[in-house]
Amino acid sequence: MKTLARLSRRPVTLLLVALLLVPLGLKVGSAGATPAISPPIETQSPPDGSSVDASGEALKVTFSCPAFTYEKEEVREEENEEGEVEKEVIPAVLGGAEEYGVHFSTYAGVVADGQLGTYPFGEAGEGESKAIKPINGSCTSEFELPSKPYPAALYEGRIYWQAYRESCTCTGGTEVGPVNSFVVVPHVEEPELSFREQIFAGYLTKIEFDYEAELGGSTVFLQMWEGSLWNTVAEAPGSKAGENAFFVKVKEPGHHLFRPAVLGGGPPLYFETAKKVIRKPPKKRVTGPDEDGAYVAAGSKEREESPIRFSVAKGGTVLRNLKTEAETVCKGPTRAQNVTIEVNAYLRNARIAPDGTVFGVTKSKGPEPWTVTLAGSIFDGRFQGRLSTSRTNCTGYRTIDAILARTVKR
Repeated sequence: MKTLARLSRRPVTLLLVALLLVPLGLKVGSAGATPAISPPIETQSPPDGSSVDASGEALKVTFSCPAFTYEKEEVREEENEEGEVEKEVIPAVLGGAEEYGVHFSTYAGVVADGQLGTYPFGEAGEGESKAIKPINGSCTSEFELPSKPYPAALYEGRIYWQAYRESCTCTGGTEVGPVNSFVVVPHVEEPELSFREQIFAGYLTKIEFDYEAELGGSTVFLQMWEGSLWNTVAEAPGSKAGENAFFVKVKEPGHHLFRPAVLGGGPPLYFETAKKVIRKPPKKRVTGPDEDGAYVAAGSKEREESPIRFSVAKGGTVLRNLKTEAETVCKGPTRAQNVTIEVNAYLRNARIAPDGTVFGVTKSKGPEPWTVTLAGSIFDGRFQGRLSTSRTNCTGYRTIDAILARTVKR
């Protein structure tokens, strides 16, 4: 079992590192700044210091972007052939939304010309301006949260932003608005744990975690309340598909509390707890000695071309030595470079629960082990279930339908 301390010793995001350099919430003025005075640039949303949910969608800020004098009126004097001085008035040039932009940063300080930097985002912190129609004089800009090495949904911390405009009427060619900030909070939609209807103490079971978010790159944990601590009982890489399966064995019957947690770049994100009753195994069982024996694929074609072999022993309580092949896809840099292989899958043994359900997990030895998981049930001499294979970027599965070998007609 792993305690909460196990979750906390992880690297923090670039954002949190940056915040070590500057006290949170500090606004830094600058010498030589060129504030936009007439007309001013005013921030509109989100309110300064407010919280904004992280997600896969771009974060939006809005600000005033009134028309302004981009180039001043110019009067040119030129002497004609008759020696007369002629005046030419070149009217002022007005600037609009296309002259505006926004800088995003995790650092509140501004550089010598009064502009906010874009650390640590670089070019990604340069936001373009777009007029909000039909509202005159208001603009919006979008900021894409970094998605690597952790999902954007788990981004956490304070982001500073400043609207500016290019102008030929001021020193340095740029006028700036105030520096505002908002706090990005992690956001995973609809996180939910789901359990089998019956879970028996001492038997492996599957607990599923479903959510609306792409969590690839993070680590997902299942925790159980034991004594006075939340202990981690299972963990898995976060999924882009929005689901994870945990295989766990609870030793003691009774009411138990579970919760999922996700760790990305910052502190762990904990979700709502779920209560589940773990039953004491009854003496009466669905399976018995009649299920003992060797099993083969139910279909004759599958039996010949892609055989499945295993046995049930000890009075219908143990499934042993499952051997088969599973089609597995190893992902390449692009979809066209994916490779499909047949993996020899082996599961040594799995206990059969009183209601006939079977869950098993086997890992091979080595630096990059293959993991084989089995989930299914046995009833009246027939096993039906699903076997999955996984290793780093390779995943596959096979649906199993098997019957007692002695019942096959010859």
